[in-house]
Amino acid sequence: MATKSGSGLLEWIAVAAKMKQARSSPEGEIVGGNRMGSGNGAEWTTSLIHAFLNATNGKSGGASKVRPLEERIGEAVFRVLEDVVGVDIRKPNPVTKDLPMVESPVPVLACISLYLLVVWLWSSHIKASGQKPRKEDPLALRCLVIAHNLFLCCLSLFMCVGLIAAARHYGYSVWGNYYREREPAMNLLIYVFYMSKLYEFMDTAIMLFRRNLRQVTYLHVYHHASIAMIWWIICYRFPGADSYFSAAFNSCIHVAMYLYYLLAATVARDEKRRRKYLFWGKYLTIIQMLQFLSFIGQAIYAMWKFEYYPKGFGRMLFFYSVSLLAFFGNFFVKKYSNASQPKTVKVE
Repeated sequence: MATKSGSGLLEWIAVAAKMKQARSSPEGEIVGGNRMGSGNGAEWTTSLIHAFLNATNGKSGGASKVRPLEERIGEAVFRVLEDVVGVDIRKPNPVTKDLPMVESPVPVLACISLYLLVVWLWSSHIKASGQKPRKEDPLALRCLVIAHNLFLCCLSLFMCVGLIAAARHYGYSVWGNYYREREPAMNLLIYVFYMSKLYEFMDTAIMLFRRNLRQVTYLHVYHHASIAMIWWIICYRFPGADSYFSAAFNSCIHVAMYLYYLLAATVARDEKRRRKYLFWGKYLTIIQMLQFLSFIGQAIYAMWKFEYYPKGFGRMLFFYSVSLLAFFGNFFVKKYSNASQPKTVKVE
């Protein structure tokens, strides 16, 4: 991993300070060769975005004390993936490798670690204080739930349609697609899909705001934490080829899933309406399991039939999909093995 140290944050602060001075000065100032006067909003925005990206990617000049540690952690991750999992990702994709949250595994590992810590501490606090699940969400929380599910429903639809359109544009078949490094439309859609997995940590936060620990299961936490790391690996090394299939299929299911929760938060808030509008939750879980079966089939095809796709990625997909199928199957049996009344339960 190349060292890209710098003081980008200081640059960003300096640009912001100069912008503030320019707003208070009728004559404006010159920043980077552009006058920061009242009529140059585009230049302001460009300079600020440039400085911010330099700050987040660490591309400005200067020494950094954090980068060596980050590189050691990144190297350790690469060695584990290569020696234990059998996945070599040392040649990053040129389109995605410098994007935020992709350049190094450290940011995503930090996010996952923080997620697990917050879930553990928050859950422990709820248990220790004896708090019961909310019978009625306050207005602010209800608005958050509606906005969150509406956003993810629309984002999932965008990703599903976009991935299928990009696959058609690049001449993909269902499985067995050759990986080409530069397919910008596909590469960037895979990146958006990866970032959506980090945003989906909000699913757990909403459950904890509701103090509903019954929904914060091992399956839920395992799925959310692991899927973020899986898609970092894909986004860093192979954001294209057959990875589109998993992203498109999962996005399609998430359209239905977040629509389900949107209905639960709006028109189906009482038991009678739940029966009327949310009867199809059982079938949504079945489709989820069929999704994992299809991923297992894809992994077997990649390992034994398609010689140009890295075998390590096929093995990783196989074992990860088997684990999710087992967890979801256990969830399905526990929830639907008896003729209990339908309830709005978080499905993955």
